[in-house]
Amino acid sequence: MAKKQNQSVRSRIAEYLYSHHNATKAELASELSISMPTLLSNVSSMIDEEILIPDQMLESTGGRKATALALNPQYASAAGISITKSNINIVLLDFAGSILGSVKIPYSFTGTQKDLEFLSEQFKHFLAKNAQHPKLLGCGIALPGIINKKARSLTKSHVLDLQNYSLGGFQEVMPVELLFENDANAALLAERLPKEASLIFLNLGRTVGGTLFNQGQIAQGDHFRAGEFGHMILYPNGKTCYCGKKGCADPYCSTSSLLEGTNQTLNEFMKDISNNSDPVKSKRWDELLDTLALLCSNLRMAFDMDIMIGGPLSNYIKSDLSRLNNKIKPLDLFDRNPDYLRIASKEHLAPAIGAAELFILHNIQSLK
Repeated sequence: MAKKQNQSVRSRIAEYLYSHHNATKAELASELSISMPTLLSNVSSMIDEEILIPDQMLESTGGRKATALALNPQYASAAGISITKSNINIVLLDFAGSILGSVKIPYSFTGTQKDLEFLSEQFKHFLAKNAQHPKLLGCGIALPGIINKKARSLTKSHVLDLQNYSLGGFQEVMPVELLFENDANAALLAERLPKEASLIFLNLGRTVGGTLFNQGQIAQGDHFRAGEFGHMILYPNGKTCYCGKKGCADPYCSTSSLLEGTNQTLNEFMKDISNNSDPVKSKRWDELLDTLALLCSNLRMAFDMDIMIGGPLSNYIKSDLSRLNNKIKPLDLFDRNPDYLRIASKEHLAPAIGAAELFILHNIQSLK
């Protein structure tokens, strides 16, 4: 595991446990290349400060069982908010990543002062209902669009119909420190991947987004636009995308395109397909898988990485993964038996969870 420059031993220990959930002292010493005396000294101080706790006893091949170490859930908490076209999701996580509370609020956010004040009031009410949480580190906010973190602005969001929108207004009304992240990037952070991981994350929801995750780092791009896989043109002069271009992946692989004209929820739509009760819907689903296969094959060819599929569609794709892989086979020059697709463990709340993780990670990486 690569050591960050000037990163403390305590931070490295906590960061490893963050993504691996638990580990013995011997595993930590080996994986982090830390001498046992140095490890024991740091672990002892972290237990004294209640950052770490002893976890379950692990099976041994002989002798006494080894005790694992884990992050202390009660050390701190963090909140996360995701804002979509029609909903606001709020979650509260403990330091180990378990959800302490969550709420989904139907609301059409347009960025007005009234919207910001509504969000603040809902957030305060949510915290009051979950008053027994450990100390709150802050709140992350996940937004659909291109976020310029240096300028602290939302450069462009087609979904929210906002452009060059200052994020400073959020901080003015919210009672805690804030961090901001693109919704697809946040959804990936919810997975708590080890820092040595590299993969493509494809977020399939009302829109199609994505993230390039390389050696534990999210690639932002020169203009913070990396991962806009939904706007890769797959069919020249094809369906019109909400961005104005024709043939993008989004109008073929999003839930909004799948449900267009049905007045159904995603669950209702997919239930009709599983019951074989509507051949038109089944054909629409098959066409979505066709395009998704093309998109995945192109991404694999470009980046040579595993692909993780997340978002509301991911659970349904999981049930049809063998069919998707069969559609990829004839498209792939190198992987005749593709096994590089993964399904994310988080679905609907993933962007909000990942937004909360921003503060947990920030706290871990700043440990001295």
